[in-house]
Amino acid sequence: KLSGDFAVHQLYDCNWIVANCSTPANYFHVLRRQILLPFRKPLIVFTPKSLLRHPEAKSSFDDMLPGTHFQRLIPDEGPAAVSPQKVKRVIFCTGKIYYELIRERKSRGMDDAVAVVRIEQLSPFPFDLVKAETDRYQNADLVWCQEEHKNQGYYGYVKPRLHTTISHTRSIW
Repeated sequence: KLSGDFAVHQLYDCNWIVANCSTPANYFHVLRRQILLPFRKPLIVFTPKSLLRHPEAKSSFDDMLPGTHFQRLIPDEGPAAVSPQKVKRVIFCTGKIYYELIRERKSRGMDDAVAVVRIEQLSPFPFDLVKAETDRYQNADLVWCQEEHKNQGYYGYVKPRLHTTISHTRSIW
């Protein structure tokens, strides 16, 4: 099941679907969704094999039961989400870098000051969900984080879409 008509319309209009899943459940759901779609588009999954052995990359079977679905964006669910007005920085990322970011955030004691948001589906870009997250953290700096250099990876693709989402009203670092 997709979340809303917006997502279905986006999937129908795009040429392909690009995902970088950070959990086994989301990987399961993106493959399942691909089979259940009433139309065929190429699915490109950039999820690295190293996540198969990563000790923190695990999902409960409850996340794969009927009634669950692919999450195009996974919001922060920690202390930062409880008090969004106290968050100083929102880090958007995709894939396995998420686990390094939350480990570093915890070691620095910044669980309530930094929110880490995972964009699981890069194309079509989840404008609606990213907008909800940027609106939720009004006082925070917005950051895109990736393992690769600035001129590699997803940065060149994601930055203009993030700017469009926030109508160029805030900086993205």
